[in-house]
Amino acid sequence: MDWIQLTLQTTKDKADFVSEILTGLESVSVTFCDASDNAIFEPPVGETPLWQHITMTALFELEVDQMHIRQMLGQICHIEKLHFELLKDRVWEDECKRDFHVMQFGKRLWICPSWEDSSRLPEDAIIIDMDPGLAFGTGTHQTTDLCLQYLDANAPIDCSVIDYGSGTGILAIAAVKLGAKEVTAVDNDPQAIVATISNVETNHVQKQISVLHTDDEGKLDKADLLIANILANPLVSLCEHFAHLVKPGGRIALSGIMDDQLAMILETYSEYFQELKVVQKDEWCCVSGQRK
Repeated sequence: MDWIQLTLQTTKDKADFVSEILTGLESVSVTFCDASDNAIFEPPVGETPLWQHITMTALFELEVDQMHIRQMLGQICHIEKLHFELLKDRVWEDECKRDFHVMQFGKRLWICPSWEDSSRLPEDAIIIDMDPGLAFGTGTHQTTDLCLQYLDANAPIDCSVIDYGSGTGILAIAAVKLGAKEVTAVDNDPQAIVATISNVETNHVQKQISVLHTDDEGKLDKADLLIANILANPLVSLCEHFAHLVKPGGRIALSGIMDDQLAMILETYSEYFQELKVVQKDEWCCVSGQRK
């Protein structure tokens, strides 16, 4: 189905009002993004922050009266500059395939989507079969990349592992394929739980991986390795909890940390962990260490 897409510029204080007007004008969706293309990675708890200057896009059905929308936005919101364009229907699965290809992490780990031919990979390749989906973590983001690189370089052979904040389950699956004897994948997002279970089944590792919602964390045993690809503020608040979940002498690997948050993480985790090491990719960091 083809759509009419409206694009306009507004400010933070007017964004909600403009969005309400667009919805009243029968927009089927409204999207906000920063006019300067900056991202908000970690909003404060209980807040939905917006940028000072916002680009707003709205989708309408083809027969929409563009002149009426233009007049209403001008009269009610005092917005004069806006742009309509035809958004042609596309096969979004094919769009995804063009952007997501087989990827290598470290020396042995490969992620292969279902539309790629894994037979062309090296004979010693350790392959994770995974397509992009709704949950976070397919290897394309630096934080997931850093965790996969860590696992490849520090294979958890015969170890028990906790993947905390499992997202798609990619790290849990990688841990098993790199030799872990058992892995527990934990997340607080029901969509992530569904995605993890699906990907675990696709990779035929159901016997080694248990999937838990955070509400059921009482079932967790201490692990040889805990890996958490979440964000810095949750990592700080979970430090003592993680320390309790890692065996003495066990390892931890933390990602989702921006470089300006690194000092906070190192200070917090040094109370329970030693030999803290940092690996960085772009503005993102991975911190690993050993339980005291």
